[in-house]
Amino acid sequence: MTNYTDFGLEARKIMLQKKIKMVDVARELGVSVTYISEIFKGTREGKKQKPLIVKMLGMESEVAQ
Repeated sequence: MTNYTDFGLEARKIMLQKKIKMVDVARELGVSVTYISEIFKGTREGKKQKPLIVKMLGMESEVAQ
């Protein structure tokens, strides 16, 4: 998955395992798919959304910090 940060790679891996689509994450957080993608790529900080993504996906690794 091109240009993703460690956080983005970890999130995408979990999403694939749980069969969660990016559109589902975006809808749950009330933002666009593009915004979620930008968070995963590190071009947006997503200060409010990142902790919600971590909780939603049950991310536990240090990458999620």
